[in-house]
Amino acid sequence: METVTFSLLLFAAVSLAAYAVWSQVATARDPVAARLREIRASHAVGARATFGERPDPFLEALARLGGFLPAREGRDVLRSGLVRAGYRRAEAVAVFLGCKVACAVLVPIVWIGYASATGRPLGSAAVWTGICAAVGFYLPSGFISMRQKQRQTEILFALPDALDLLVVCVEAGLGIAAAIQRVADEIELASPALSGELALVNQEMIAGVARFDALRGLARRTGVDELYGLVAMLIQTDRLGTSVADALRAHAQSMRTRRRQRAELLARQAGAKLAFPLVLLILPALLVVILGPAAIQITKALISGE
Repeated sequence: METVTFSLLLFAAVSLAAYAVWSQVATARDPVAARLREIRASHAVGARATFGERPDPFLEALARLGGFLPAREGRDVLRSGLVRAGYRRAEAVAVFLGCKVACAVLVPIVWIGYASATGRPLGSAAVWTGICAAVGFYLPSGFISMRQKQRQTEILFALPDALDLLVVCVEAGLGIAAAIQRVADEIELASPALSGELALVNQEMIAGVARFDALRGLARRTGVDELYGLVAMLIQTDRLGTSVADALRAHAQSMRTRRRQRAELLARQAGAKLAFPLVLLILPALLVVILGPAAIQITKALISGE
């Protein structure tokens, strides 16, 4: 029975891989699909040539594998999530879906190999194979979510210093576009993510995008609430005709105040968070070390008294 179950699981994995290869070959023979692929490739090559990047064969293979999944209306939401994680390439969505398919196939295969090597009963191995497939399918989503949080935290902590530099550049007589580019160059070592976003804003403004539209795009790409507030403040400053430098300085000061308040809040929560490891991990070991010798002495005394 175990041999039959293992054979069925292995046959299902091989069949899925063969079907994926066959679908790619059938798509390659379709003239309409081939023409669409050429158009996408020309646009992607043009975009990569602009930034001096070379196509990665591994990423292209993952993108082709991602085409195995059907198109859905949520692709725009998925693309915005990838952009917030720092992946802005044209084929990012296809690569992400390809990673999901690859992980959903490879993780169960690795588990089947481990289960057969260790001699685990395949009745339970079949259940764990399905669980591994689900975990592998959602593993790239967890990575993207973690990457988004890390990137937003990096931008959030570097933003007050960037605003101070922006104030200095504006007061020195530079325009907004030149000041943003200067800040992007200066803050590259401290925060590469914020530096790249500011450089992209400057490129958009040079290309003819309105200043506030470019700043709104910056807020949407990062998903940081403080940047939404910064854009709203700059729009209000432009409408009222007040000093941009004074508004930026006040906004940077308020951001530092909020950052200090968040640090104080985390410090107050540290005691409650330490209660779990103290009570369940450290305290039992401490009691064993302190009361263990006394318990041994009492046991010996009781045994000798009998």
